[in-house]
Amino acid sequence: MSALPSPSSDSIPGQDETHSRIHDLLSSVTTAVLEQQPGLLSFRDHRPQRDRSSGDSWRGLQTLCHVSALLTSAGPPAPTAEATTSLLETVRRTAEARGMSLRSQQDGHGIRGATWTDPTGDLLEVLVGVKVAVRAISAPFLPGSLAPRATTSPASALSPLTPPPRLVR
Repeated sequence: MSALPSPSSDSIPGQDETHSRIHDLLSSVTTAVLEQQPGLLSFRDHRPQRDRSSGDSWRGLQTLCHVSALLTSAGPPAPTAEATTSLLETVRRTAEARGMSLRSQQDGHGIRGATWTDPTGDLLEVLVGVKVAVRAISAPFLPGSLAPRATTSPASALSPLTPPPRLVR
């Protein structure tokens, strides 16, 4: 028996759907950013991904949220303010194409960044400083995977495999 909700209007996504959605989001953003500024070279996992408690529950079952690996560019971003603005505009267009809207912006101490969120609660964060950093945090989901992903990162397999669901007897 699965802990995943049956399809209905008041259900929440499962682990597989959530991890796939976050992987797709990170892939589309990093691809767009690399096309905008090829000098970034690539993105690498700087810190591993993790699933953590969302602090919420669904019908008495604890839910988790997925914090992606912190992806950082291998090369530095173009050094001009215009290039940074253009890069963040590229991310904005990519995020909006995925149904996300701007949540916040920051500009100070040599770092510019912004966050976007969607109606389900997924969050995308991009910072531009000495490197470009990208991270996503998912909306709550129910744990348990039928086909666990090694990582949601489009960059590498540094992130640990999510442990398989525990058997309930």
